[in-house]
Amino acid sequence: MSEAITWEAPQWLTKKYLEEVLKKYFRDETVHVQEMEIKPATAKGENYASVMTRLKVSYKTTKELKPQNVSLIMKCSYESDPFVANIMNGYDVYNTEMKIYEQVLPQIADILKRSGDNEKIFAETYKVDYERSTIIFEDLAASNFVLCDRLRGLNKQHTRLVLKKLAKFHAAAAVLNERLGGGSLEQFQRGIFNRHTRDLGCMFEYFTEVCANFARDCSTLGPYYYEKLLKLQPYVVEYGIKATSKWNATDFYTLCHGDLWINNMLMQYWSAEENGARELENLLFVDFQFSNWSSPALDLFYFFNTSLEPELQLDVHFLSEMLQYYHSNLSDMLKKLQYKGHIPSLHELCVQLEERKFLALITTLTNQAVATSDQCDDADFRCLVDDSERAKKFRKNCYDNKRHQNIIKHILPYFDRCGLLDVQN
Repeated sequence: MSEAITWEAPQWLTKKYLEEVLKKYFRDETVHVQEMEIKPATAKGENYASVMTRLKVSYKTTKELKPQNVSLIMKCSYESDPFVANIMNGYDVYNTEMKIYEQVLPQIADILKRSGDNEKIFAETYKVDYERSTIIFEDLAASNFVLCDRLRGLNKQHTRLVLKKLAKFHAAAAVLNERLGGGSLEQFQRGIFNRHTRDLGCMFEYFTEVCANFARDCSTLGPYYYEKLLKLQPYVVEYGIKATSKWNATDFYTLCHGDLWINNMLMQYWSAEENGARELENLLFVDFQFSNWSSPALDLFYFFNTSLEPELQLDVHFLSEMLQYYHSNLSDMLKKLQYKGHIPSLHELCVQLEERKFLALITTLTNQAVATSDQCDDADFRCLVDDSERAKKFRKNCYDNKRHQNIIKHILPYFDRCGLLDVQN
């Protein structure tokens, strides 16, 4: 999900602090930090729930004759903004992500490595500082990882790689939970939709209303969709919670990323010398603060309805093909890791998604509108949850986006035919 406050480096971020971080990470007490460069790591519209700082550090050790350089990313909470901090604290996002990076991701990486799979899925963790609600991890930009264009969306090649990595992550997380005796990862229950807090719920209600107003004034939609969406508006949060929390004994559950959109994955390319073309080589997932134990439907619907090229998002045949591709990778990895639980058939997985399809609707109405907004100069977290005139203007601007408008025109009738615009009895 741009900063709600002006970026400012924390006073405690000193050479001495980073020196201790590097000493522990490299297991070398001779590390001596000589220089450090600090600057903001994200721009407006790139991150809505944390403060990101890029660190370039030069250090020396007794083992190396020349100074060494390391690039890091430091992710901090919005502790200086009480309004934002109060909402984020309700979702326990900082503790969640710190635990994920410190405890869960290293174990997932170890499970995969022991199976003979050395492919990375996420960045390396250098330091988790609970006292300062801070995580320091490797700067993937130093390895030429880049963000894709969120306004354009991902093509077929990118989509397949995301789903391959996602299936691997979901499989390894399910196996880890099983090996820990069950219940360990199930503690993560504070995703964007959860039964503990609804402080972000107003965001989905606001955007449902904005979509209704757009439909009312749209010649191809009109009053029919306006009235349906307004009737649905008071229930969207509860339906989202039901879809995320729905529990069937025979369903497959795992640790979901929880906020799987294009800006929470970084891509690496290699250039073909003969024609200068760039070829996709790798991708890694970042930003695990809304991770929670749920159906894979949560990540799949979120990804499909925020991050694809418009024509792919609207292509039901392509989406079915990609679901089958995800399932094939998930099933193969679960078998490889000797998962003892029930491995869902493709049909069973499709049923899981169908039962939770409301997530596709609400993600399209809200998260995609934000993800594809081309007017982010004044965007910040408050624009998502405030009822101020500035916030209302931002949300309307999201629906003034021609790309998003075209998606809504085509996909609302489809959702209506699925019964997703109806108030449930």
